[in-house]
Amino acid sequence: MIAKQKYRFVKDALWVSYTGLKDFTNCPRSYYLKNRYRDPKSGYRLQIAASAMTLGSLVHDAIKWYLQTGRTASFDEVIKLYRNRWLKYQGKRGGFATRKEEGDFGKRGLDMLDNFYKNKGILEKNIPAYDFLRYWLDDKAVLTGKADFIGELQDGSLHVLDFKTGTKDQDDLTQLYIYGILAESNFEKPVSRISYWYLDRDSAVKEAVLDSLEGKLEWIKGKVKVIEEALLKNEWVCIKGENQCSECKKYQAVIDGKGQFQFSDEAYKKDIYFLDPLS
Repeated sequence: MIAKQKYRFVKDALWVSYTGLKDFTNCPRSYYLKNRYRDPKSGYRLQIAASAMTLGSLVHDAIKWYLQTGRTASFDEVIKLYRNRWLKYQGKRGGFATRKEEGDFGKRGLDMLDNFYKNKGILEKNIPAYDFLRYWLDDKAVLTGKADFIGELQDGSLHVLDFKTGTKDQDDLTQLYIYGILAESNFEKPVSRISYWYLDRDSAVKEAVLDSLEGKLEWIKGKVKVIEEALLKNEWVCIKGENQCSECKKYQAVIDGKGQFQFSDEAYKKDIYFLDPLS
């Protein structure tokens, strides 16, 4: 089992998340543009509004709120919350290029919440609300994340579950392993089950193979060392070279002034932009 750590302050820590690891693996320069680059004026990171990301965030928010009510909220109350929060991300603020696109995504969210509410009884008792969990990988790097749902099984072990709102099955289980590592080390209980719930089409969770979390932790530490080396050298080369991959092209376009500023996310210190798909 992953042992609990004593809390310690890490100045100028390298925060490591599943998304960051995925970005770096896909393209080091894309990782830099999304995670390390700061706007010279605001000091904030950049983020391009995306319709799928907005949908996922708002569906997750509604489910999270339902769980925080102690599972007492009615379906109508969950939908009301979802609709009210959607109003904050209409149009380009949510990454929607057209009203039709926004309407289609909004309906998908309603359908997923309907599916969740009808089948919510499959979920076991969950760990109460908690902040982002942390695990110190070395003197500078801190693994962090927040699982959508951590259930307590009858034998006292934990079930790590992630709600999925996309249309494709997840082949990479790194996200679940990271949440498992964080759950074991912070709650001091073994993780015996990891699963996804594809809300757009499944009425039950899909359990994934649970390999050794200790082995996955060592693998993550190895990946992080490569990121740390890139930080020391300050070398961020795109996998496509001068031609640039699609993600680098998009974020470079925003830096070059082609994006439309929408708002600043003060909580996560990000400036959100809309980028025309034809840019």
